[in-house]
Amino acid sequence: MGRKLDLGVRESILTLRAVSNLIRKNINKEAESDTAPLSMKPRGFPKLRTPGLVAAIEKDLSGPNPLTRSALFFKYSVSATTIANVVSQDLEGKVRKKCRVHALSNNQAEQRLDRDPRFLRYINGRK
Repeated sequence: MGRKLDLGVRESILTLRAVSNLIRKNINKEAESDTAPLSMKPRGFPKLRTPGLVAAIEKDLSGPNPLTRSALFFKYSVSATTIANVVSQDLEGKVRKKCRVHALSNNQAEQRLDRDPRFLRYINGRK
């Protein structure tokens, strides 16, 4: 017999799904309708994208140096797709690569202004 079932054996096996389909068909015949109302609950807000998670992610992304997507999904123990859905659908933002803007301190800016003319002279003298 092996892994494959014979045709006669396969037809004689009734699964729970098959029984529930037969019961639903009988209910439909008695009610004279094509479909019976489903016993599924209506879908609401996604279970992982709770308002608390959305608010926490919004707080983390609102600063001058926001966390990366990988840092966010490690912090909140959800998938990267969930983080991307929160950002794109709930916060209506765009998920993009993070590039941190280099900001000079005041001392560095003064030093660059002081050294800039000498550096230009150095480059021009080498030509």
